[in-house]
Amino acid sequence: MSENELELLSKEELIRIILEQAKQLTQLKADFEALKIKVEQSQKPPTNSKNSSQPPSKDQKSSQGKSRKRHKHGPPQGHEKHERQFVVNPDHIVNLHVTKCECFQAEPEAGAGYLVKVNQITELPEPKAQVIEVKQDQTTSEHCGQEHLAEPPVGLEMERTFGARLEATVVYYLQVQHMSYVRTQAAKHSLHGG
Repeated sequence: MSENELELLSKEELIRIILEQAKQLTQLKADFEALKIKVEQSQKPPTNSKNSSQPPSKDQKSSQGKSRKRHKHGPPQGHEKHERQFVVNPDHIVNLHVTKCECFQAEPEAGAGYLVKVNQITELPEPKAQVIEVKQDQTTSEHCGQEHLAEPPVGLEMERTFGARLEATVVYYLQVQHMSYVRTQAAKHSLHGG
């Protein structure tokens, strides 16, 4: 209804319109409150380990508020720095020298470089199983005429097929780590070679 149309109405008609609008407004407020309660009741509770896949460690503890101050990680301010110490006698040393000037493709003068940085990388040796061949001699004594067989040291007996360390590793994989024979064989090939 436009402003011009409202001006043409009588006082009683205007009062009737205002009362109808007030009645509609009251009904809308009641409907809104009912809807608000319904929405609040249908909302999900906060997720925790009992109603979701969230681990128990992430649950809100009753004794700890949400605004609890988080503990800062790392060393405290002013704490003395600790670094891994360099090995005095490394197994391999790789010297990196500039072989040519990148701009002019020319070789640098001999002894022109200087040391700027040293880094040590700890690495496992390349996996390669050792094969030990044992050759046993037999001789006949000139003094007594008896034949004597050279005795192998412990761990290299002639009846042995696998070394003690390999046997111990396989037993560790099978008995301690509960790996199958297939996985043990795959681990032996990938970790120890051969």
